[in-house]
Amino acid sequence: MAVLTVKAVRQRIDAAMSAASDFRKSRFTGYIFGSDPAQVMHGSYAVDAPATALNTGALQRQKTAQGLMANTAIEVKIAGRYRPDAQRADMDTLLDLEATAITTVEAVSRVDLHVIYEGARRELSASSEFCFSTISFRAIHRIALA
Repeated sequence: MAVLTVKAVRQRIDAAMSAASDFRKSRFTGYIFGSDPAQVMHGSYAVDAPATALNTGALQRQKTAQGLMANTAIEVKIAGRYRPDAQRADMDTLLDLEATAITTVEAVSRVDLHVIYEGARRELSASSEFCFSTISFRAIHRIALA
């Protein structure tokens, strides 16, 4: 297994989401995505990698030539409109977008990377105009030590 930077992992997942027809890439990172409803639109998304840690599933020596097996947390945030007169239908639409995002990320190339779905959480924007879904994945890959 060759090494992949955290940037390369995030970009691979971002490229898969961008190629899916249901989604539009936000110009904002996931850290501020959705903080202002004027910044998002239905089907927009952001991909972030908020944390990377040692893969504790395999005891390993840190060999410079081989790199280090790591777990990188990946968060895909998607936005769906949430209208007062169509709340149930809009929530169902968001759940459909969420399911599409999960299958899209799980279809990412497995070359030097393994992606595992971990969960999703949903929340309304402060103005209740949008509902946001944050989908969590764990990416297992090698990072370079030299």
